[in-house]
Amino acid sequence: MLPRATLDSQSISADPRSLDRLRASSLNNKGAAAQGAAQQFEALLLQQMLSAMRKAAPTDEFDQSAASQTFKGMRDQQLAQNWAQSGGIGFAKLIVRQLNIQDNPALLQQPLLSEVRGAIKRPLVANAAAVAAKPAAEGLSVAADSKAKLDAVPDFVRKLGDAAKSTAANLGLSPHLLLAHAALETGWGKKGIKSSDGIESHNLFGIKAGSGWQGKTVDVLTTEYVDGIAQKRIEKFRAYDSYADSMADYASLIKRRYGAAVAQGSDAIGFAKALVAGGYATDPQYVQKLTRVADRVAEQLGLSRVSA
Repeated sequence: MLPRATLDSQSISADPRSLDRLRASSLNNKGAAAQGAAQQFEALLLQQMLSAMRKAAPTDEFDQSAASQTFKGMRDQQLAQNWAQSGGIGFAKLIVRQLNIQDNPALLQQPLLSEVRGAIKRPLVANAAAVAAKPAAEGLSVAADSKAKLDAVPDFVRKLGDAAKSTAANLGLSPHLLLAHAALETGWGKKGIKSSDGIESHNLFGIKAGSGWQGKTVDVLTTEYVDGIAQKRIEKFRAYDSYADSMADYASLIKRRYGAAVAQGSDAIGFAKALVAGGYATDPQYVQKLTRVADRVAEQLGLSRVSA
């Protein structure tokens, strides 16, 4: 059994107490502390690897809301920790060995590299076998999930269509742009902003609560991009009693602060660019994401695509 200084698979990856325990153990058991620190470092490397793999994968406009991206980042972080705790891919062994060579030169004679190769290969082989063994019924589950995603588009448009038309008419914008903006920020209504106890905020557009906001708020862990680098932050967002209130507040905000976006009429690309230029979003891919979602809404409403 590994010492207590190693990662705890039952704790969450963001738990700061794991580092406190590691710091305390370093005073009494340097060997255990070295093992724990090595596992922490390997977990960080694995998290970076998972993040790079996710960025290289095709994107899904159903899954691009800030809440969804934050959840994915937290899931990758937890997965990396659990992976490192269960043996990882051998980096922790290499690190501990390097740290201990000075006190024990005999470690140089141990064939550690072959062990590391095996540690990397074993999970890959196991995963391949698991995929091959998946029952055909799982394929039906995937098909059902795909159908649910397709149904999300008309369901979302039906649910908010009337409110969007009324708000858009007052702004002089095409309603499909408002629907697309709300769809992107909420994952087609499936991943909207909620309080810690699960209460719906009705915040359709991811509007934050600045110092001048006097209404209700919810605290949410979100992803912000600083110089193109994603960072996790706790931010306060506005909360409303209804989606109609959210639409009305959005109309007031966008008319007051994003006049260039309001002036775009039905031009989805121009609308998205104006929002980003005005500082509405920090995601470097926001224009492309919003334009893709606008295409889906336009198709649902029988309008022509804007980015074909």
